[in-house]
Amino acid sequence: MISKERNTNLTYEQLEDLFYALKISASPSAFHGFLCGRLSCGVIEIGELIKISAEWLALSPEQSDAAEADLQEFYEDSLSNLEDVSFLFKPTLPDDELPLGDRLVAIGDWCSNYISGLGDGMGDSFEFSEDGREALEDLTAIGQISVDFESDDEGERDYTELVEYVRLAVQVIFSDLHPNMKSEESPTIH
Repeated sequence: MISKERNTNLTYEQLEDLFYALKISASPSAFHGFLCGRLSCGVIEIGELIKISAEWLALSPEQSDAAEADLQEFYEDSLSNLEDVSFLFKPTLPDDELPLGDRLVAIGDWCSNYISGLGDGMGDSFEFSEDGREALEDLTAIGQISVDFESDDEGERDYTELVEYVRLAVQVIFSDLHPNMKSEESPTIH
């Protein structure tokens, strides 16, 4: 259904187009956050992940069938980016052409749904490192972001730094949950 070159990640806009075509009301950022939270918890069979996603997106069986190939590719791309030891992972967010307030809402949605997906997929027995706990607390706080400001160049810089922080925080959490995959230089939170 989605036209894109192979080996490139689905963009926010492509996922938004898929959701629009299937009459799915969820935002691509919220879905990607939830998906990355679940994928961070460990290996999930693709069939189970499609079932979990269909429930989360409230898809009918027909919608699920229509989206399966695109969603499978999106899952694979997302997991590959999370596992990349070069820390190439980026949250799926709208382009910078959208107003800053809309982008802040999207990153808040991404973070709150990442925490939700992580909580849904993780057992009670796991202990995070100090950096991992800090990252979880910060992502939870970012997920509660409120948009009440004037947009300016400083706001744009702050947004760029926030996105970079989220990217690194997710890598710290993923590294905590997958200690055997840690590179020689795991990201740190400051």
